Amino acid sequence: MKRPRLFTLLLLASGLALGTLILLPVLALLLAASPSGLLQLFNHPQVLQALWVTLLSSLLALPVIFSIGLPSAYGLSRCNGRIRRSLEILLELPMVMPPVVAGLALLLAFGRRGLFGELLAGIGLRIPFTLGAVVLAIVFVITPFFARRCVVLFDAIDKKLEEAALLLGATPLQTFWHVTLPVVRRGLFAEGVMVLAQGIGLFGVIILFAGNLPGRTQTLSLAIYSAFESDPQQAFGLAALLLLISLVLLATVHLLAPRESLR
Repeated sequence: MKRPRLFTLLLLASGLALGTLILLPVLALLLAASPSGLLQLFNHPQVLQALWVTLLSSLLALPVIFSIGLPSAYGLSRCNGRIRRSLEILLELPMVMPPVVAGLALLLAFGRRGLFGELLAGIGLRIPFTLGAVVLAIVFVITPFFARRCVVLFDAIDKKLEEAALLLGATPLQTFWHVTLPVVRRGLFAEGVMVLAQGIGLFGVIILFAGNLPGRTQTLSLAIYSAFESDPQQAFGLAALLLLISLVLLATVHLLAPRESLR
C-alpha cells in the first residue's frame, strides 16, 4: 500500500530536521578545532593525563560492569510477572536519575561522613576524590544501561536451546556458559564497546563524587570544562578529540553488533 504523498513529505521533512539538528553542532565543533590544534593537544601533559584517566577508569570499570550486570540481566530475563516489573523499576532508577543527584547520592553513601564512609575509613579505604571514585561513578551510571540492553539480548534467545542442554544433563551454569553466552557473544562484545563509549563522556556524577583533580580524577570531559574558562580553543580541541573517540567506538558497535541488538 502506497503512503500518501503528504505523509511521505512529512517523514522526509522530519528526517531532514533531525539530521540538521544533529549535524550542525557536530560540524561547528569540528570546524572550530583545527587539525593542527588537535595535534598540539598531545604536547600538553595535563591533556595526556586527562586522556589516561579517562581510558584507564573506563577500562577498569568494564570488567566490574560485566561481572555485575551480565548475571543480573540473565536472571531478570528469566523472571516473569510482578517480580520482573519490580526488578526492572529498580534497575532503571539510576537511568532516570539526574547526574548531579547520582553524584550526591554516591557522596552521601561513600563519603567520609557518608552512610558507609566511616566503615570504609576503618579499614583504610577512602573512595571519594580518587580514581576509584571515577570508576565507581561509571559503574553506578552505566551498569543499568548495560544490563537493560543485555536483557534484550537474552530475551531473544530461543529457550528451547537451553531446555535441550538441561535435558541432556548440563547444569544451569554449564548451559549458561556453553550455550547461552556463545549465542549472544557478538552482541556482548558490542555492548562492551558501548560501555566504553558511554563511560568516557560522563561529567556531572564524576565532578561531584570524584572532583576535578588534574592527573588524578580529571577526565577529558572535566578537562574540557576547565579549559573552557581559560583557553576556549583548547576546549574546542579537547571536545573534538572526545567526539572522534566516541565516533570510532560507536562505529565499532555497529560493525560488531547483530542488527537486532541495535533496535
